[in-house]
Amino acid sequence: MRLFGLENRVLSNRSSLFALLGECFPAILPSCWEVSSLAGLSGGSYLLESQPVSRTEKTFSTIKLIARAEGQAQSALFVNRRKEARILKQLKHFAYSPDVIGRNSDWLLLEWVAGDHPCQAQFLSSKFQYQLAEIVAKLHCQTLLSYRLPLRNEIAHYGYRIDKKRISSRWKRLHHHFLYAPMPNVIKLAPAHMDIHPGNVLCQQKVPTMLVDWEYAANTDIGLSLETYFQFNSLTLEQRDYFLTHYCQTFGAYKDKHHLARHCQQWEPWVKYMTLMWYEVQWCQRQHAQFLNDSAPLRDYFSL
Repeated sequence: MRLFGLENRVLSNRSSLFALLGECFPAILPSCWEVSSLAGLSGGSYLLESQPVSRTEKTFSTIKLIARAEGQAQSALFVNRRKEARILKQLKHFAYSPDVIGRNSDWLLLEWVAGDHPCQAQFLSSKFQYQLAEIVAKLHCQTLLSYRLPLRNEIAHYGYRIDKKRISSRWKRLHHHFLYAPMPNVIKLAPAHMDIHPGNVLCQQKVPTMLVDWEYAANTDIGLSLETYFQFNSLTLEQRDYFLTHYCQTFGAYKDKHHLARHCQQWEPWVKYMTLMWYEVQWCQRQHAQFLNDSAPLRDYFSL
């Protein structure tokens, strides 16, 4: 095994990873795998590449996989690889989700998919948003998954893992509000990715072909799913309207565009607070100032 970009990091549960690889690819020796770390805010994702040496033959096609760790850092961010694997298996007929190769208690192995991430300008172009509207519409019309997003539980989970010294009296009252206030009504429950942004979209020849990082996927209200997408990518009102026009009228995912647009707005504070708490957990875990910088507009929104 060779490690690339991991010299200063410990690959946790290494033996468990190679035990899983041995189950899935018994002909490939552990020493034949190259492991390199992948960027990602939740951490724990690696690219695995096999080299042309095996127990039974001297040459074979290179195999590429994605390995996703199950650890404390992921648990703090409300990530569960068992749930992720189950959801991806239920989406095996959805063309824009990767296949599960294997899983054990510490690791999830996924197929590696070729492609490039779109730049911000390409991502926000009308053509690309049209294509994404089609993908999201298709996803929202899939058979329901076995897992529903427990948003209030997620917010409570984050509340236990943030720096308590940063919490003012006003923040405590705000947190109590989101733990107990009524949520917007569900107008349509559907499978949702919940983390679509340029870094989680792969393209070939500038066409989106795959959504990756399904760790937050779940059944949820389409209004919450869409508002999360709009906020995560800072879509303008005009861009939102364009997306919803094609989502509703071109691809038929919901019958009333104007009602859906108003409904998405009802989820606005919920998405903002969920995102704020996610940033706070990241800050508490990693102590990177960028997380506080990114969350500053959200703190301003809530006057914190």
